[in-house]
Amino acid sequence: MTFLQDSREPDRSDWELARLAVHLRGYAAYDDDPPADEARRLGEAFTADELRRADTFLEAGSQDTGRLAAIEARLGTDVTADEAWLLQQLTTAWARLDELRDRIDTGGSLMANTHVASAIDYICGSRP
Repeated sequence: MTFLQDSREPDRSDWELARLAVHLRGYAAYDDDPPADEARRLGEAFTADELRRADTFLEAGSQDTGRLAAIEARLGTDVTADEAWLLQQLTTAWARLDELRDRIDTGGSLMANTHVASAIDYICGSRP
């Protein structure tokens, strides 16, 4: 993939870069050759470092449910009341975050979803 040598907007935050990357990847899905169109679009918009930053930001926003399962497995049956409570709170928080992200994605014209998403550093449409 060929990238820009110099950034067009060097002061963009990782959140802004990730928003643009999701947007460009969405358009590429309509092309006859989506992978090639995606590579072209991303190469025209980003330097290699900017795309790496955007992808790292998106990866960090994914909940690691496997890690939560590993914590539960490690604790096993020898769980104190405080540990059980904390694990339940984390499970509840992740479920509520998923619901909030779903509502942002489906809010459409009922709200300024970009403003709401920016408040929690979420990229609209980035969830699988």
